[in-house]
Amino acid sequence: MGFSRIADAVERLLDSLLLAAIAVMVVSICWQVFGRFVLNHSPGWTEEVARFLMAWITLLGTAAVLRRRGHIAVTFVVELLPRSVALAVGLLRDLLILAMAGALGWYGYAFAVIGGRRDSAALEIPMFYPYLAIPVGAALIALLLLLSRAGREELRAGAEP
Repeated sequence: MGFSRIADAVERLLDSLLLAAIAVMVVSICWQVFGRFVLNHSPGWTEEVARFLMAWITLLGTAAVLRRRGHIAVTFVVELLPRSVALAVGLLRDLLILAMAGALGWYGYAFAVIGGRRDSAALEIPMFYPYLAIPVGAALIALLLLLSRAGREELRAGAEP
């Protein structure tokens, strides 16, 4: 199985998880609004569910769109550079992203462990689980970046005789 196929499988899994998380978040927010304005009693758990899911959606979504180059980028300067320099700039960019993902994963996990010592107010779950979005998202960013680069190298190697 090639790197591109593995990355495709990871992206499909992330897309499914993100769709489910967004659906749960929307239902939670709608239930909160309904409870507040119709029942005159807003459930306390709905706001926490939405907030925790927003963190997970943000970090998983960051990883999900990385390979498709879905992030906002200013590319006009790189497009003016010679191809070899543009490739070097792309490699430098990817190395910086990997370094940041590594730092985010390392310190995010430590933050999750420390935060796991207390429970959330409404759901009464360890805060480890909401905070775990940080290192999981960072690991997925690094994984998809590496798979993307390896997949491009596979394509280049396959295109050459």
